[in-house]
Amino acid sequence: MRFSARHRASKGNQTPILEDAPRPLRIGYIKGVLGKFVGSTLRGYGQRQEPLDTQETHEAFIALIRDEADTWDYDRESSWGALTTHLKDCDWPEFYDFVEMTGKLLIAKDDDVPFGEPEHFEAYQAKVNDLFQEDRIGWSLNDRSELHRQTPSYLGKRMASTGSQLADRFANARVHYQKAQAYLYQHPMDEANSIKEIVSALECVSKALFPKASTLGDAIKLMRKDTRFSTHLLDALERLYVYANATPLVRHGHVQPGKPLLAEAELSLYIGVAYIRYLIAAGEGGSV
Repeated sequence: MRFSARHRASKGNQTPILEDAPRPLRIGYIKGVLGKFVGSTLRGYGQRQEPLDTQETHEAFIALIRDEADTWDYDRESSWGALTTHLKDCDWPEFYDFVEMTGKLLIAKDDDVPFGEPEHFEAYQAKVNDLFQEDRIGWSLNDRSELHRQTPSYLGKRMASTGSQLADRFANARVHYQKAQAYLYQHPMDEANSIKEIVSALECVSKALFPKASTLGDAIKLMRKDTRFSTHLLDALERLYVYANATPLVRHGHVQPGKPLLAEAELSLYIGVAYIRYLIAAGEGGSV
């Protein structure tokens, strides 16, 4: 990590960038990543062969974002300048469109060699994610070349483990749980629906444990009569349920405008993960 990035980190400026592609990031991507994978696909004297052709890649980008081609209709000799100028000037979501698209093109290129080891995409993915982490970008490129919000490793493992617990009689909860994560970690983010889905996942788990309950509120009342569950922890679970019901755009129709904050949606998801694990463990006598 370069000095300026370490200095920024030491000042505690760690807020992830989710709704922008700053110019230094674009320059870093063009200079430090793109040139190693996009260029000339023909090896000439003193030239390095790249897996993707510059002009073909740019044409694919123009088609993807439905842009006018005339502005970028340069000859092959100036195709690199056209592409990089476009990447510097395009809207920030389109820049990330290009990052994903290039990864998918590299995956296809790797697949063209049926018995070869994946080479180009894995290297590209690693370079992109290193750059994003250094520049405080809140997105990371997954194995399908799709950008998802970065998750701390310990939290990601906990969330994956929780998802694996939602099987058999808890299978319906798994669908809501996956939706809650997708709404919060894919673009565009949808905070309200993430809260709705994690509460719905909790409701499914609770109703599986207490089949006579018709709502999460009913299940909490039954849990209070069951010595396996802490009444103090149930108080907090009930407050989460009340919050979801009382917040605009989440579970019920509301006259007042507004929507939940990203921080509120994250808190609801993380609390929901913990409560799912707790309810299953307490209800089945297992361990978390």
